[in-house]
Amino acid sequence: MNFLQFAFNNVKRNARAYFAYFLSSAFMVMIFFTYAMFIFHPDLAKSEMGRMTGIGMEVAEYIIFVFSILFVLFSIGSFLKARSKEFGVLSLLGATTGSINRLVFLENLIIGVGSIAAGLAGGLLLSKLFLLLSVKVTGMNRLPFYMPWKAMGFTAVAFLVLFVVLSVFTLVFFRKNRVIELLGGGSKPKTEPRVSWVLALLGVALLTSAVLLLKGGDGLDFSKVMLAAATGIWGTYFFYTQVTVALIRLLKRSRRLLWRGTRLLWVSEMAYKIKDNARMLFMVTVAISLACMSVGVILAANAQNERVYTDNPFAFSYGVYEQEFVEADMAWIDEQLSKQGVRYETLERESFFGYIGSSNFYVDVVSRSEYNKAAALLGAKSLPEIGKGRAIAYAMEGSAAANVLKGETIPLSLSFLEEPLQLELQPSVVSLTGTNSHTSVVVLSDADFAGLKNGLSAENQNRLYRNIDFYIPAWQQKGAPGLQDPNIVIGKSLYYGMMNRLENGVTDNYMSSRGRAYAETREQLSMLSFVGIFIAAIFSVSSASFLYFKLYSELNQDRRMYHSLSKIGLGDREMRYSSSLQIALLFFIPVVISGIQTMVVLSLLGARFLLGDVTVPVLTATGAFLAAQLLYFAVVRSRYVVQLKRVMV
Repeated sequence: MNFLQFAFNNVKRNARAYFAYFLSSAFMVMIFFTYAMFIFHPDLAKSEMGRMTGIGMEVAEYIIFVFSILFVLFSIGSFLKARSKEFGVLSLLGATTGSINRLVFLENLIIGVGSIAAGLAGGLLLSKLFLLLSVKVTGMNRLPFYMPWKAMGFTAVAFLVLFVVLSVFTLVFFRKNRVIELLGGGSKPKTEPRVSWVLALLGVALLTSAVLLLKGGDGLDFSKVMLAAATGIWGTYFFYTQVTVALIRLLKRSRRLLWRGTRLLWVSEMAYKIKDNARMLFMVTVAISLACMSVGVILAANAQNERVYTDNPFAFSYGVYEQEFVEADMAWIDEQLSKQGVRYETLERESFFGYIGSSNFYVDVVSRSEYNKAAALLGAKSLPEIGKGRAIAYAMEGSAAANVLKGETIPLSLSFLEEPLQLELQPSVVSLTGTNSHTSVVVLSDADFAGLKNGLSAENQNRLYRNIDFYIPAWQQKGAPGLQDPNIVIGKSLYYGMMNRLENGVTDNYMSSRGRAYAETREQLSMLSFVGIFIAAIFSVSSASFLYFKLYSELNQDRRMYHSLSKIGLGDREMRYSSSLQIALLFFIPVVISGIQTMVVLSLLGARFLLGDVTVPVLTATGAFLAAQLLYFAVVRSRYVVQLKRVMV
């Protein structure tokens, strides 16, 4: 038997340990390859949507590769630690450090090459399905199948370099260990987990600081968000390394709670497991949190896009900047809609652009009579009289302006006024609706609006905006439309036709399209969903692999413990309950913590970034990860309990 065969046999004998690592690596290679196959597709550059999707997938490639580096580095380190006793025996039999290094390198290379081959094979098998799915989700034209030699070579070289470099790098883990230390393996007795109350309090303070920074108010900016992310990450690290140990120590002080059934066994053991696995749990929590936040943001943005569409009753809004072009533009619009057999009504209105105080929360400022004209057209109730210096305000639920419009007064800033108007909010018995494509409206009395209009100086006359809104009764269906619905197709055509007139100097006026805005936002979110769903899947699979590796590295120690306990009366049922509960806590604590973090972060940032109500999206994203983790838990738990059952007396 030569050295290569010896390395191959070692991998085969340790198949149980390497199986999850092999599958996870192959899965990452497969996703990386399918993205590369899409990026290198010869027809990708023929459409704007294809180019945008290609850029998104390039970013995803970088994310996958960086995460793969961390995953492989962590996995190899875990395996070396679990097999330290085996290396000690080899050293005792005369194997040199160089021989062991060569053995480890060959084993890692065998697994790496195998996972690359399996990943490429899986990617080729699913390539046709992937291309069909990508076209359907992103809304691009048909992408025919092609033989992706370039993508295969790029993927194989990238991951082969990754496995070779990290295999060489990880050899330093045991190079300095003496034979007696290697033979000891993980059998050395552990000291009771210690806790630093200062660091535990620091962890709580950091998590609290992250929440306070994200509240931010009007002063929230990118630097504060990054600082909140850093403090939140460090707070999560101290939560696992210090706070959890402190909580378990406090729990162990209560004999009434602890000394019942098998609680003493699994609570005491969890103190060691959480402390030993703190870094791994921290990594898993951060990975799942990032994935949950990404999925939650995409789901929330998609729901908000649908709300913006359904809350806007007007299909088009024509902005009048130069009066001389209005007649010709309106004739052109009428011609385009008449060709399609579309019947419509128009509504002319005047408004100001305003802001709430010094914030960037935009509102549409209209008079009561202007709003009532829109209400009459839409079949809504008219507003009652509004007193001087008072206003009635509306903000779409979940929008940035919704919270600041709940007080008794509002400071309304207009660009042509030096100081904000201090308006008293008048309760409305009428449920307001949006009057155009914007989400928030402030309705003034006719006298106050006329005063602002008449007080405009000559140079500020352009601050009064005049719009002609198009109401199409046939397009007022409930819910969001499909991308091939007439209001989307005609909306895009009319919008781009007007943009062409604008670019060619035929007009200086502008027209917005409700359908076009909805469709383009939906297409962009579909692309992000397509890219993000596979990255989230990689994070999920890898987090389960991390937990499997750590449990396998502690398997021998648990075997000895349960073997000893079985001699003094511990039964199979108690063993299954205790071990299952410990494994469940390791699997589900990161998901629960990630869900809480995601809910807090997106709830604080949702209104500012127009995400609306994020409760359902966050629960959906967290529930998906929880379901995946439940599946992994069921598989790992069954295999782990079988191994422990074999040592029971």
